[in-house]
Amino acid sequence: MPDYTFATYADLPDLDPDDRLGADELERRGYSVATAVWTDENVDWFSAGAVIIRSTWDYHQRFDEFMRWLDRVGAVTQIWNPPKIIKHNAVKTYLRDLEARGVPVVPTEWVEPATRSEVAEIMARRRWLKAVIKPVVGLATAGVRVVEAGDRGAQAHLESLLQTGAAMVQPFLESVHTYGERALVYLGGKYSHAASKEAFQRLAVVGGAGEAAVVATPQERAVADKAIATLDSRWLFARVDVVRDDSGNPIVMEFELIEPTLFLSLADGAPQRFADAVIALRDP
Repeated sequence: MPDYTFATYADLPDLDPDDRLGADELERRGYSVATAVWTDENVDWFSAGAVIIRSTWDYHQRFDEFMRWLDRVGAVTQIWNPPKIIKHNAVKTYLRDLEARGVPVVPTEWVEPATRSEVAEIMARRRWLKAVIKPVVGLATAGVRVVEAGDRGAQAHLESLLQTGAAMVQPFLESVHTYGERALVYLGGKYSHAASKEAFQRLAVVGGAGEAAVVATPQERAVADKAIATLDSRWLFARVDVVRDDSGNPIVMEFELIEPTLFLSLADGAPQRFADAVIALRDP
């Protein structure tokens, strides 16, 4: 029986190489680490040790199955991050909760399937010349479309998303191209490091989509710290993706608590800090 099992998906059965750095560091310290594809029905999760969710990057395509998997595995062993945190974070309406607790987030219009909402009306009322339409359950660029005022395909895209669930409309922030996104990584409750990300980054292993190490500004740290402060139970990892609004202020675009890339390869000591955080969770 391994001490830990890193959960991944079928396209990366041996893990993202970035996650492998964390697994290798644990093994160097004498712990046994296995990997398992979360959809593999032959895996004995009861004998998996503590399960560390990593590159389960198809969960949004098999959402109900993933929710059931969390319940099933969580009943027989520890999962990090815990199922309660993951389930709340799996639907992007968590941004509404962050905002209610004083965290600055990207302005968002929430659209439910039962309502009749017009993209043109939303953009006119909000005075957005460009907007981004997304599903509330999604990963990377899946279902994401950038539209401009008068885009004839905007409404059709929104309605296509509403056929399977709720959707969201946000302003397109020019800073995602001029300044980029900043991903602030926290391990075991503490800030670790940051990386820059390209806008609308495709799903790829670390280094495959233009990421680079950066130093987060004090203002970015303060905003990310506010998001982290909303967590009220133990967790292993978190990533706060911060962008700049049109006034240059940092705001939260995503608060990643399920399977975010942690960019361990981009910061000195990050694999060691990750291992420290994993091991610390063995204590009650």
